[in-house]
Amino acid sequence: MVLVNVIVPVILVAGAGYLFARWTKVDVAALTKLSFYVLSPALIFQSMLGSTISGATVARVGLFVLLVHGVLLLLGLVAGRAKSWDTDATASVAMSLSFTNCGNYGLPVLLFAFGDAGFTLGVVYMVAHQVFQIPFGVGVASWRKGMKLRTLAWKVLTVPWIYAMVAALAVRTFSVDLPVALARPIDLVAQATIPIQLLVLGMALAEVKVGKLFRVAVPVSAAKLILPPLLAWGACALLGLDGLLRAVLILQASTPTAINALILSLQYKRRPDLTASIVLLTTIGGIATTTLLLWLLA
Repeated sequence: MVLVNVIVPVILVAGAGYLFARWTKVDVAALTKLSFYVLSPALIFQSMLGSTISGATVARVGLFVLLVHGVLLLLGLVAGRAKSWDTDATASVAMSLSFTNCGNYGLPVLLFAFGDAGFTLGVVYMVAHQVFQIPFGVGVASWRKGMKLRTLAWKVLTVPWIYAMVAALAVRTFSVDLPVALARPIDLVAQATIPIQLLVLGMALAEVKVGKLFRVAVPVSAAKLILPPLLAWGACALLGLDGLLRAVLILQASTPTAINALILSLQYKRRPDLTASIVLLTTIGGIATTTLLLWLLA
């Protein structure tokens, strides 16, 4: 029942975006830019500002994220070279494997399964994962053959997500009280992020011809559902993590492909059709894998 209450709303909102795009033939690019430059930074700022987890726990979560998602990113790049995919398909697969939907999918599951304590740890994971996405995810998405390192660095530095995190850290460090006139709009925009991103997902799926992508999307989706839980379990054993923290990390690492992978694919024109297909297939398949993991971790 918990999973139904989590998954069905996601499907309904994305479905609304799908039907809207099919009906109006709207261009999804404008909403993509809105999410990239406005909505996501607001959510990152709010999430980091509201976290109360200790620095030691944050460091352990960050190390776990770097280890697990770094390996997944590397596996995606290696698979692209082994299969002789073009750079766009390789970037799409690498992001699809390494980006996990630990926000609008993982957080509700943690809240229902483990209460506020699990949810708070899940927020820390989400922020750590977003930190990972900035240098590595954006780097893979924006890199082009022959591009100079300083050009790539500049592209990474122009991503607004990093400044949202720096601003939140500064506010927390110096105990700054944001005026209501500033805090309230940030909160409103942050609350709008997840539903609008789900609408963008549905709109992007409206342009997908999944049948043509099965040869790549299906095996990549299967790998996305199988490999992360195994890597997460191994990483927890390696780092000596147990209890609630272990359960949260394994569940968050094992969620479907994140919508942010699609946002970056759309933003940098990296096979968004393939990324959207993997997001769709892993979201559907994630119902079964999440159920199994909840049973194993209970």
